[in-house]
Amino acid sequence: MPSIKKQTTALCALSAAMLLSGCSFSGSPAAPGDGNSGAEHHISVSMYERGNIPEGMGTATGNMWVDWVRQHSGIDVKYIAIPRGESVPKYNMLLATGEAPDLIQEYDTRFINKLYNQKQIMPIDDLIAEHSQEYKELLGKFPMLKKLATQPDGKMYAFGRVQGYFPFTFLFIREDWLHNLNLNVPQTTDELLDVAKAFALQDPDGNGKQDTYGINMSGFAPDIINSMFQNLNWVLEDGQIVHDWQRAQAALQFKKRLFDAGAIDRDYLTDKNGKKADQDFVKGKLGLYAFAGNAKQIYDFYALLRQNDPKARIIPIALPRSPFGQFSAQFNPPFQMSGVINAQAQDPAGVMKYIDFMSKETSEKTFKFGIEGVHYRMENGVPVTLDKAKYDKEVSWLGDFRTLGAQYHMTEYEKYKQDLDLSQPFDKEVYELLNRAFELYISPQRPYAGFTLDRYMPALPNEIEFINSDNEKAIQDIWNRAILSGDGYSAEQAVQDARKAWEQGNGSKVELWYQEWYRQNKDKWVFTKDLYNIDIK
Repeated sequence: MPSIKKQTTALCALSAAMLLSGCSFSGSPAAPGDGNSGAEHHISVSMYERGNIPEGMGTATGNMWVDWVRQHSGIDVKYIAIPRGESVPKYNMLLATGEAPDLIQEYDTRFINKLYNQKQIMPIDDLIAEHSQEYKELLGKFPMLKKLATQPDGKMYAFGRVQGYFPFTFLFIREDWLHNLNLNVPQTTDELLDVAKAFALQDPDGNGKQDTYGINMSGFAPDIINSMFQNLNWVLEDGQIVHDWQRAQAALQFKKRLFDAGAIDRDYLTDKNGKKADQDFVKGKLGLYAFAGNAKQIYDFYALLRQNDPKARIIPIALPRSPFGQFSAQFNPPFQMSGVINAQAQDPAGVMKYIDFMSKETSEKTFKFGIEGVHYRMENGVPVTLDKAKYDKEVSWLGDFRTLGAQYHMTEYEKYKQDLDLSQPFDKEVYELLNRAFELYISPQRPYAGFTLDRYMPALPNEIEFINSDNEKAIQDIWNRAILSGDGYSAEQAVQDARKAWEQGNGSKVELWYQEWYRQNKDKWVFTKDLYNIDIK
């Protein structure tokens, strides 16, 4: 069982430390926009509302750290809450009413590209040249930031952060179930199918009931399965980008076989957000768990599993080989575009000053480790957390204050590992699990399956984006129908129908656009092969 450490939160002590470091905290959330009324710059900035702020710590837009930013930056910042799961609809509404923030912080590349196409964001080249120091230096150190920020008109439109490397998607397997059924870790997709069927049909938990699933098919599982077969629509072949159907058919056939064998939850399509699959895992009913998330979520989910089944043991495994090779699914983008300036912003120079402040290494350190002497101490040049429970309550949720600039000196993944108590068996097990996952999923021997990371896909013009989106929806409906239809609708027939839908939906225009884009950008874009040759220190 995981260790339970005492929570020793001392808000008064934190308040005193904040005051000493120039930051006030009254014990109640700060009201938006009232922290620095005498400041030269007055700007608005989006802030994700994730529902993850501990009780007593305020809100996403009003808390002690909002005060800290206002007072240390000298900028009157008004934060605007954006629901994380519904960010794009919220932004669209705010833009339509003229109430969108000056700095829009968002990770959805497609949405950012749409804002560019709609001329709702401003170019930033001159702004950086005239008003930036910190971010300008970061661009000089990491030219890839400029490359990723540049739109087809040759100008930069997005700010980003340098994060370094760490996994984002994982495939876990119940190691104890493998032992119970005398099975080995699957090395190929055929072996994975056999193991998934055994987990569903051979009573791996020994309770005498057929109440387990081989693998989840909701949540991030379809992406992981598609990655095994390199089925990401577009592949590089013979020096060209082509829209592939062979891999699509192989991946579809695999999913159909899982469904037909009873190896998955037959109602998986109703699990829209993957929450039921998460519950199946923590309740000990899932043998293979395709998951996307961070190290803390892994720890928490695994801890719940162990509470429900103390004998449970999981390990990460490499995505098995398919006939097309062996690949990895998405990993965290080492460079991530994360912010754009509203074209209607009244004080772009103020936004640039804010971005410079948030890009400082000192700001990164504060939002990652907290206040020295309160949350951490320096030990051999490394910040060491003083009290993990206190850190979790007061600092751990500050990820959305780290969306810009230099964020690579210690990744969130490494920070979480560092805080584990290796004297506790469970913490040590998770530490080794996270190390193994990094080795498996950040490796040129098992490269990402796409020609570039999903976040680095090129911006499609409005017409092409419309055609592509409509086709994707129509084709996904065909895939879903084929999976659920058994022998009545073969993978071969589904692909024929999908190709026909693609042709009738003017998919050839999308293909021509990608081919021309690749011809013009093959020597200057960020491709998968480039991702493993970058030294971020």
